[in-house]
Amino acid sequence: MGVLAVLAEIVSPVRCAGCGLPGFALCPACLASAQLVDVRHACPRCGAPLVGTRCSECVGRRFSFSRAICAGRLEPPISRVVTLYKDAAERRYAALLGAVVTDACEAWRGWPDAVCAVPPTRAALLRRGFDHTDAIARCVASGLDAPYTPLLSVAVREDQRQLGRDARFANMAGAFTVAGDVSVPGRVLVVDDVLTTGATLDGAARALLAAGASEVRVAAVARA
Repeated sequence: MGVLAVLAEIVSPVRCAGCGLPGFALCPACLASAQLVDVRHACPRCGAPLVGTRCSECVGRRFSFSRAICAGRLEPPISRVVTLYKDAAERRYAALLGAVVTDACEAWRGWPDAVCAVPPTRAALLRRGFDHTDAIARCVASGLDAPYTPLLSVAVREDQRQLGRDARFANMAGAFTVAGDVSVPGRVLVVDDVLTTGATLDGAARALLAAGASEVRVAAVARA
């Protein structure tokens, strides 16, 4: 831990996002209460927990990515961690979120040739002051012993939050680009914080496949 990090802990120690207990990003009790997704009983296409044998979340929908994993449900305390991290700039939660995703993706260890993040829009970057997905994806890459490579750039697009399912997919068509001088590895794992309809990650996967990737898988902290 660096000097600045030590000073930050002295002045304002990290607190559990669930119960406020100092010393933990998420204390053992709150972590035990988190609604984690058992990947063995989740849809391999969209990462949603399965009820029965068929996924009702992505039926009739085609994705450019081949597989998806979501570490948990977007419910407390995970939703609280994500909110504090993104909107309150509590960057010390990045390692926790990265570890949760890494654990969920353990079966993919050795698969990706590179890990990259979904980049934020310019407006989101200015609003938050930092690239929240980059830090999570770097933790995942380190945890899976894979190289982290910033492959994607974002184009100007409408904010997804107020859009419906079909509008989200239309909004993400052509939303990402890969720099022409970047060599895209064959197998790429794309990391994001939340998967709602899959439109954002689908747009990212399209761009990577068009730039030469042979297969794209995606992983997110939480499934909305």
